[in-house]
Amino acid sequence: MDRLDDLTVLVEVVDSGSLSAAAERLGLSASAISRRIAQMENRLGTRLLARTTRRIALTDAGATFCLRARAILAALDEAEQSLTEMGEEPRGTLRVTMPVMFGQMRVAPLLPSYLRRHPGVTLEASLSDRMQRLIDEGFDLAIRAGRLPDSSLIARRLRPLRRHVVASPDYLERHGVPQSPADLARHDCLTLLSGSSRTEWEFLVGDRREILRPAGSFQTDSLWLLRHAAVGGLGLARLADFIVEDDIRAGRLVPVLSGLEVTDEAIHAVYPATRHVSPKVRSFIEHLLAGLGRPGPDDRISTLEA
Repeated sequence: MDRLDDLTVLVEVVDSGSLSAAAERLGLSASAISRRIAQMENRLGTRLLARTTRRIALTDAGATFCLRARAILAALDEAEQSLTEMGEEPRGTLRVTMPVMFGQMRVAPLLPSYLRRHPGVTLEASLSDRMQRLIDEGFDLAIRAGRLPDSSLIARRLRPLRRHVVASPDYLERHGVPQSPADLARHDCLTLLSGSSRTEWEFLVGDRREILRPAGSFQTDSLWLLRHAAVGGLGLARLADFIVEDDIRAGRLVPVLSGLEVTDEAIHAVYPATRHVSPKVRSFIEHLLAGLGRPGPDDRISTLEA
């Protein structure tokens, strides 16, 4: 057996809950399964499974490794399936959820050409800033902005994401340009409400992250209102690049504290790690990639909880 077979064995043991059940499903003996797990643990230099008299559970290292194993196997299945489906036309209902502003500003212009190209697809698009659960709520695909926690879902990186601190030229003329995150304490900072608290502003200063909770005269749970308040000269706002890049080009907003932006965020398309990715999901992701610009080579990770 090769290393991909080893990954299959590990995932099957975890999903089956026992060596004997996994052996039956894979057509192997329980001793062979146990031997493969032991060889993997020896090769990796760590325990993957914690065995008790009642059950088998993943260790912390095993949970991390199994997460990546699922992503690798799903990616392999997708690659193989894509060859057999090259001539298959996407069809059926595609249910997609995405953040409100990104959906309105960047995805909406791409939808007419997708539906014209794939007339067999019926698209149901939900715009919500609530993190909707794909499987529980019946979505085929979600677009997420920001960092993604690990889980059993697969993600495709659509484009980088940076958040800029911006203000109108008029505001900066009246109040000056902040030179460091500490200067924000002397400015009117327009903040986004998230639940009962204001969102944090994060900066990368050298190799150190600085996290602030700035305050000001305007708070809202709407990114659209926050952008308009900044353009109107009410203060500084920290907004995603796709929201303010047109305003920056037009001179309505000016970025400040440039070079201190955090660079480890991105826009991802996420979907369940099923054995086969349907043509409608794959075609929609490829359409987004073509319309938004191709990402770098690291375009797949394991993400959000289903």
